[in-house]
Amino acid sequence: PYRWRSGIKHDCAPVMELQKINGAYVNKLGERYGLEATHLYPMLKSSDIAGSKERGVQRWMLVPQQEVGENTRAIQTTAPKTWAYLQDHAELLDSRKSAIYRHRPRFSIFGVGDYSFAPWKVAISGLYKQLEFVAIGPHDDKPVVLDDTCYFLPCYSQKEANLLTELLNSESAQQFYQSL
Repeated sequence: PYRWRSGIKHDCAPVMELQKINGAYVNKLGERYGLEATHLYPMLKSSDIAGSKERGVQRWMLVPQQEVGENTRAIQTTAPKTWAYLQDHAELLDSRKSAIYRHRPRFSIFGVGDYSFAPWKVAISGLYKQLEFVAIGPHDDKPVVLDDTCYFLPCYSQKEANLLTELLNSESAQQFYQSL
């Protein structure tokens, strides 16, 4: 059985979304950091998926948890540069307004679980009217993560992802969606 999932919710793009430039990671504040790769994942957003012929990874997401509620303190020893980065931006992260972050480990995210790290995904943009399902595979030997503007089915092989994409984009399926 398949279950649709939402991408990762972090509510702090200036800190959690980075670009890799000349070997360093640059956040949306324009700051450059040398971070460990352990918590950085190639990332796509809705605009990268919907109607785009080029789906190259331009961004990376800092993912401090593998599952909701996981203690983030382990990062202090497993990835000290990443922990220092989070500490440097603690004020921004602590000021996230959503109640979902209250009473959770510091630097928590949501919409994360083993499904987030499936090597293949069938994704769709949650922001566009055109229904186009896209198979997404690993990038640089890491699973691509999606932000919370996307929905996806986790897949464990390219063959599975391609089959689901073909079925979901079929003429019969498109006619069914239009009937709704």
